[in-house]
Amino acid sequence: MTETRFKPPALCHRCLFENASDAIWFYDRKGHIVYANRASADLTGYTRTELKQKNLKDLLTTASEYDQIMDMNARMAAGAEVKMPYEQKIRRHDGSVAVLRMATTLVKSADEVLGFQNIARDITEELRRQQSMKSFVQDVIRAQEAERKRISRELHDEVAPLLLLLMQKIDNLGKQSERDIADCKPQLDALRSQSEEALESLRRIAQDLRPRILDDLGLIPALEWLTEKLAQDGQIHTESNIKGREVELTAEIQLLIFRIAQEAFNNIRKHSLATWVRLELEFKPKAILLTIQDNGKGFNLSEQTDNLAQNGKLGLAGMHERAQLIGGHIHILTHPGQGTTVIAEVPTINPDANQAS
Repeated sequence: MTETRFKPPALCHRCLFENASDAIWFYDRKGHIVYANRASADLTGYTRTELKQKNLKDLLTTASEYDQIMDMNARMAAGAEVKMPYEQKIRRHDGSVAVLRMATTLVKSADEVLGFQNIARDITEELRRQQSMKSFVQDVIRAQEAERKRISRELHDEVAPLLLLLMQKIDNLGKQSERDIADCKPQLDALRSQSEEALESLRRIAQDLRPRILDDLGLIPALEWLTEKLAQDGQIHTESNIKGREVELTAEIQLLIFRIAQEAFNNIRKHSLATWVRLELEFKPKAILLTIQDNGKGFNLSEQTDNLAQNGKLGLAGMHERAQLIGGHIHILTHPGQGTTVIAEVPTINPDANQAS
């Protein structure tokens, strides 16, 4: 360790230095760390004594980064302007890499540069969340485009041919209007059947987009309809239960709770292999608790929900996003072979209702 002429901070400054939430450390012109506060130890994983035995090159991830820092310091010492703050990677004591937002200032005595002060804040999680959100938005856009394509294809392939055929047959009947009406009855019956088939297709597609039952009857009947629909093929036994005293909800809250349940049921239908599903909606004094439990195969879930979109679990990420739109949150309890429980808790009053459109 080289000798240094750094002096400890004065008493009032030392108090700020020691208790700052940002990591602060001083190092001399050769990169040897001289002083470090408690936050520096927390950030790096080294004790303060260990840090005082370190050189900057021991913390940086590559030799080239050390050369870049030394070059920046030389330019600062020569009076050049350097853009602040900047991002810098370091390697913690446990081997993990952290990304820091840093600002470096000169430490001078009279006109002599003694060294440098770094003020650093860990932005690793912030950057990861930003990247996860970027991936999520991209996935949402792709999913929306795929859904538009699916709807367009179904309308074109299922409904349009039926309606076109209906129009052709009506035209043919018009050309034969002088025939006895009794001769036309079988054709009219066939047209009625085809009309009903076309109408049913339109209704099915419209229900998938936004069920009328939610707008006409409210959240509870819509959730019961979802539950019954899940059980229609006979492979899944479903139960539903409503607890507490029902309260009036805004349209935005009802819609987003319904979407959370809808996405949970879609995941169960596609991935879970479940034979039993239970939905419970509980009205509490200031919140609503939606619980959806299945006995399916379960899965491994990362502790960090921000990684859901990056890991391809777009449905789960979407549920989290919808809950956050109305000030709520999602808990997912799952383990391979032990089923999955999705718990959504949202306040009964949405402070940002205009965001949920």
